[in-house]
Amino acid sequence: MRNRKEREHGSRMTGDLFAPLIRQSDDIYVSLNSDMTIEYVSPSVERVLGYRPEEVTGKSGVLYILPEDLSRIGIHLLAADHDDGTEEAAASSVPHVAEVTEDYQANFGVRDIRVRHRDGRYIWCRATFSIVRDELGVVERIVAVGRDISDKKRSEEELRRSRAHLQLAHRIAGLGHFEWYPETNELYWSDEMYAVFGFSRTDFASDWEAYEKIVHPEDRPVLREYFVERLRETDQELKCEYRIFMPDGSVRTIQTIGKWMRDEYRQAPLLVGIVRDITIESRTEELLRTSEKLKMAGQLAAGIAHEIRNPLTSLKGFSKLLRKATGEQADRYYEIMDQEFVRIEMILGELLVLAKPQASVYQDWDIRLIVHEVADLLSSQAILNNVIIQEQATPEACIVRCDKNQLKQVFMNVVKNAIEAMPSGGLLIISIERDETDVLVHVIDQGSGIPEDQLRRLGEPFFTTKEKGTGLGLMISHKIIEEHDGNIRYVSRSGEGTTVSIRLPQSCAER
Repeated sequence: MRNRKEREHGSRMTGDLFAPLIRQSDDIYVSLNSDMTIEYVSPSVERVLGYRPEEVTGKSGVLYILPEDLSRIGIHLLAADHDDGTEEAAASSVPHVAEVTEDYQANFGVRDIRVRHRDGRYIWCRATFSIVRDELGVVERIVAVGRDISDKKRSEEELRRSRAHLQLAHRIAGLGHFEWYPETNELYWSDEMYAVFGFSRTDFASDWEAYEKIVHPEDRPVLREYFVERLRETDQELKCEYRIFMPDGSVRTIQTIGKWMRDEYRQAPLLVGIVRDITIESRTEELLRTSEKLKMAGQLAAGIAHEIRNPLTSLKGFSKLLRKATGEQADRYYEIMDQEFVRIEMILGELLVLAKPQASVYQDWDIRLIVHEVADLLSSQAILNNVIIQEQATPEACIVRCDKNQLKQVFMNVVKNAIEAMPSGGLLIISIERDETDVLVHVIDQGSGIPEDQLRRLGEPFFTTKEKGTGLGLMISHKIIEEHDGNIRYVSRSGEGTTVSIRLPQSCAER
């Protein structure tokens, strides 16, 4: 008896102490006796649920909880003897708690339940409750604090719905999603990811090493360079194409787009991204590139024939002179003839590069050398069109890690377009410069220019400003430059000409 009086005295002191705070709080403070009758409820009940405190005091708290949520707090009630649907009848049908589960028998708990508002709707509340018992363990009362979490629940539902829609979109688009924590080597794959790679969850170990094993050996260094070695590049979107081995032994081409982030909860770096199978797309692009190169070779035929005819004429003449030449004169003739043979070999070699499919080989190359070779090859076509090609290159090395043949195809396409843009002739400037991180190539013509509405569409498939063009040349050029982590920009003024600017990142060894 003494202990009970001491507890009641302590409770009154605590209640008096926190009363001002309780009256101003938006949380609902409530005290219920052992049969769930409301003994006390704070004034905030009117702000949150619309009831005045005196309206609910003395009534069963069960009346205000959504029936299907009663099991959340472990309460089972006696069935009603009679219930005509009125609040009074409902109250008489729940005189006391008939049964409690283990959850209810605990002395403390937190539950999310739906509570009825005065206007009839239910709102989500997070109820934190504590059960007060006497010396024998019998429940004396339940004290609880309820907080409106409707906004939080709506946000959670919107997030759940968004995730469901995203998963559906990924499934329709054939996109897989992954997350990788390098510090713990945890690798998460979505169901769509397993579908893309042709594995089941039981057949695949969820770590980076298992992932690398199914990647083609030639592409593993590229994959590691793009993602693992760029751990600190958190603001940059990373894109990589590589080949994988399917369970049946076939090879597929995969595109991965990822980004490094920082998981604030774990305080650890996290790589998130999507993958898609681009095998068919890659084969189609390769066919388009081959087709465009063959087309370019055909268009260059007249200029190439002219270039070969000149050294052949020289060779024919010097071969006749050699019959009578002796000593130093003969040696001089042989030297000139050797230079002409080298010239013919170079021209035929470039023609074969255009006509023959080439595997991608990335090496460090000086862009100045590639551009010079292109200008040299196209010089005959420029002469036939009364165009003068002028190279303006920085004396500093402009090293780019690239596929030489692919970049040569891009520069040939851009320079050839510039030549064709000046049917009456003119000056074509090819400028090469570098800054701290990039190499810039500017191709400047003196043509009639390109209208603004057409300038925005350059690079789109099948869009062209030429009468007999297909638009595939620039589309392929954009794709190649994008694969080299670069970009192409256009500036044009009517009657003044067009400037095509190609920006490529310098090789890491040069930075």
